[in-house]
Amino acid sequence: MTDTTFSAPSQPSGGETITITYEEKPGLGWLSIKNWLLSILTLGIYRFWAKTDVRKHVWSSVHVNGEPLEYTGRGIELFLGAVVIFFIVFLPFAVLVNGLQLAGYPMAALSFQFLLMFVFLALYGMAVYRARRYRLSRTVWRGIRGGLTGSSFKYSMLYFGTILLSGVTMGWSNPAMNLELQERITREMKFGDAPFEFRGRAGPLYARYAACWFGSIVAYIIIAIIGVSVFFALGGTEGFQEFFKSFDKKMNDADPTAVIAFILTIFVVIGVFSAIFGVIWSFYKAREMVLFAQYTSFDNAHFRLNATGWSLVGLWFGNLLLVIFTLGIAAPFTVQRMVKYFVDRLEVVGWVNVGQIMQSQQALESRGEGLMDAFDIDGI
Repeated sequence: MTDTTFSAPSQPSGGETITITYEEKPGLGWLSIKNWLLSILTLGIYRFWAKTDVRKHVWSSVHVNGEPLEYTGRGIELFLGAVVIFFIVFLPFAVLVNGLQLAGYPMAALSFQFLLMFVFLALYGMAVYRARRYRLSRTVWRGIRGGLTGSSFKYSMLYFGTILLSGVTMGWSNPAMNLELQERITREMKFGDAPFEFRGRAGPLYARYAACWFGSIVAYIIIAIIGVSVFFALGGTEGFQEFFKSFDKKMNDADPTAVIAFILTIFVVIGVFSAIFGVIWSFYKAREMVLFAQYTSFDNAHFRLNATGWSLVGLWFGNLLLVIFTLGIAAPFTVQRMVKYFVDRLEVVGWVNVGQIMQSQQALESRGEGLMDAFDIDGI
């Protein structure tokens, strides 16, 4: 009888099992204060150099097989990337829109504003891709750097299609399309000349997605019931009219108490909505992260990530509280907490033939993350 069992390939002499650890080092507190002060003194311009310094500190705390990562990016690269986007995209549109308004064509000006929003939405995926490419190319371990070799335009079109399809399907296409996006970007990632692989199905995501989707509907209903209850508690339509007349008078009289109360009310409402739906969808996001890690491989190594919904809630709300209660000074600690979260919960199973990996031949870009920096919408 023929033996049909298969055995895993044996580990060669140059193969290494991979262990990733995060080893905190002092200095991040002082760096946070310095970055905050210099950003204020330079009217925000220093934030490009501040972001670079934080990355260098956090990256060097990540150790792979006992050796730290190195971040080789420069603040001037991020600054130039944002400047180029500003002069190519935002300044021409701003001049055109203001010119149309001054010339007496407000509708045309409004149309161009919508066009700018559409262009930004269409190119957002390109911003995400190029930011990932920049960070990988500036991340070095044992002298070997990472890379991302695909087309940012193709990824952006897929990203844009994902947004449009999500609207048409009321979000039910998200698991499948998120898988497509992750597969595209992972298969185009490299460490040196060695590629990552990604293989898996979206099916296992849908049970958790359905639970969160219907949970959101229930949350909307509960919020609506509370809103209706408040409406009738204030006396219905007449009560609301009296309330807004009184509030409007105070606003017209520049009553500071009314202004502060109005602003706080807006923040509280937005905060409550964000918290409720953030908690609900954290459980889907955790499931997605766990599966995407399982679907990813590098050489003969696979990944496992121990992410849970409640741990993500703790991570995100902890970061939010750090930023709010320190007036933004502790923002670098949110970067550290995010990186440490993933490193502490990541396990690499298998081995990598590190000795055969050669340096990446992809050319380094001289500018940074472009749109991501121009909008400052990337947390890392």
